[in-house]
Amino acid sequence: MNGATPPPAQTTPAPAPETAPAPPPESQPSTGAEAQSGTTTSTAPAAPVEAPLTDEQIVAVLDAANKKEIDEAQVAQTKAKHKDVKAYARMITQHHTDAKNKQAKLVKKLNLTAADSDKSKQLQDETKQAVDQLKALQGADFDQQFVALMVKDHQTTLDLIDKRILPGAKNADLKALLETDLRPTIEKHLKEAEALSQKLSAAGTTGATGTTGATGTTGATGATGTTGATGATGAGVTGTGGQRAAGAQSGNQAGQPATQPGSAGGQTGAAGAAGAGTKAPGTK
Repeated sequence: MNGATPPPAQTTPAPAPETAPAPPPESQPSTGAEAQSGTTTSTAPAAPVEAPLTDEQIVAVLDAANKKEIDEAQVAQTKAKHKDVKAYARMITQHHTDAKNKQAKLVKKLNLTAADSDKSKQLQDETKQAVDQLKALQGADFDQQFVALMVKDHQTTLDLIDKRILPGAKNADLKALLETDLRPTIEKHLKEAEALSQKLSAAGTTGATGTTGATGTTGATGATGTTGATGATGAGVTGTGGQRAAGAQSGNQAGQPATQPGSAGGQTGAAGAAGAGTKAPGTK
């Protein structure tokens, strides 16, 4: 021992604590078609909401709507074939003329001046196109097209009143005319046009009764078969008394029955007559 102090023992440093990995971000549950396909569908941008119309623009739109239906109905009064279509056209002409006159009195009272808008110009263009189209049709085609226009026109006007006219109307009297008079009348016209359309469709599907098919020709009768030839009568050989039996036997063999079948549809030939041997006179 030299008295030297032994070197201190080396200590191993404690390992650093492991850091747990961060949990992945929670994914939002997918619903509907996305859950089934696993893909995210983009939502199409909504159509821009049309601005409400001013009182002056409302007056111009109502004028254009009334004129459109009056012009179409006047064509139908002269060209419609179905009596119910003619009657509907007369009613439309009368009611929309009355509505136009009521509106004109109110506009004069309120001192309003009609102002065109995109909607009133669109209705004016559609009126000319619709009238030209109706004038080119005849009969049942005209009736169906006119009634279809009435359904479309009244539905369009109702939507216009609910979405752009009533929300924008400022004058109380104008609003009252729309709510208590014009809108209920237009809705009634729409229901009547829809009922008339169904009536015309039902009449069109009935159709004319089909003609009876021609009776098939009777099959040709099968040809009658030829009758089988009759067997020849056997003639006995004339002989002496000792040959009688041979003569009879020979005659019987010669006269065998003839059974010759006829052709298709024919009958079996008659049996030939049995040959009878000729009896020869015997000699002593």
